[in-house]
Amino acid sequence: MKPFTFEELQKILELNAEEIETDSLIFAATISYIEKLLGYTLDDKNYNELHTVKDCMVFTDHENISEMINIIDMTTKLRVPNCVIDGQRILFIDPKLEGHVVFLNYNAGFTEETLPADLKEVIVKLFLLKKKDFIKQTNLDDETGFELPQDIQSVINLYSRKCL
Repeated sequence: MKPFTFEELQKILELNAEEIETDSLIFAATISYIEKLLGYTLDDKNYNELHTVKDCMVFTDHENISEMINIIDMTTKLRVPNCVIDGQRILFIDPKLEGHVVFLNYNAGFTEETLPADLKEVIVKLFLLKKKDFIKQTNLDDETGFELPQDIQSVINLYSRKCL
């Protein structure tokens, strides 16, 4: 599930209908860039992991846990009933789990309801900057015209003289 869609961006910025294809590509690039900077995807996805309990805790590989579906103690093959989720850290109440391997099945990421407002604002602002840069590059080509690189121009000039 996408936490922030292009359709939502269209409503916020009232984007021009003639530029939807370009804006959609810029939006996709913006999301990819933000995910690269963050080091994780924004989408709410399901993850499965194995971890060894140390000091009655484990650390998940992914942030922003939205739902802990299942925790299984792989030593006893029993479901772990009680734990505390603190960010990426899972604290176990039962000290007997120390040293055991646990299987975690959880969802992490953001939904439309859980995406922080400041992160949404960053996406909108970065989109506007990327679009401005795209327009600037496009207009720059229109204003200055296409210029051949000097080495290509030299070869063309050489052959142009032969025809005179």
